[in-house]
Amino acid sequence: MPLSIFIEMTLSAILTVWSPGPNNILLLSTASKYGFSKNLPFMTGIWTGSLTLMCLSGIFCTALSSIVPGIQPVMKYLGAAYVLYLAWQTFKRQPPTQSSHEKKPTWLMGFFLQLINIKIIIYGLTMFSAYILPYESGVFMLFLFALYLMFLGALGNLIWAFAGNILKHFYSSHYKLMNNIMALLLVWCSLRITGLF
Repeated sequence: MPLSIFIEMTLSAILTVWSPGPNNILLLSTASKYGFSKNLPFMTGIWTGSLTLMCLSGIFCTALSSIVPGIQPVMKYLGAAYVLYLAWQTFKRQPPTQSSHEKKPTWLMGFFLQLINIKIIIYGLTMFSAYILPYESGVFMLFLFALYLMFLGALGNLIWAFAGNILKHFYSSHYKLMNNIMALLLVWCSLRITGLF
């Protein structure tokens, strides 16, 4: 994979998994309520579930490419369309609201949250179809990319969990500016995926 594509993939991944979403908002809320250390089992469940989904995404996209050889360009444009959709959702996103979670988060909750988290499922499919599979096909390399994508998500989770109420208040105060910047960067990533920019 060329370095420029790797950088674009990393930027797109960071914008996707570090932005407010089910994992990050829930971690923000639970870290504020239970503290960072009591959130560790929940976070490791999220990371395990995320790695599982990244591996499954790589397998699915690889299998689909071998079954339908001409699907790769279609998958690339679908991935670019999804990144544009994320840009639109990011642009119009409102600041997170306080929600109360009575049950202390567990590893199992974190793992199963990933299996139903559409944002992470489509994230994995998009990263593999648009960025990774056009350049890499070896099982070991695909696994390394799955680890890398999970690692980027884990960094975002840690940022949100550490930040607690501080990040929530900052984002609430400056959400429009942050959303606009993230949305424009996602549009740029989408144009780069299709080769239009």
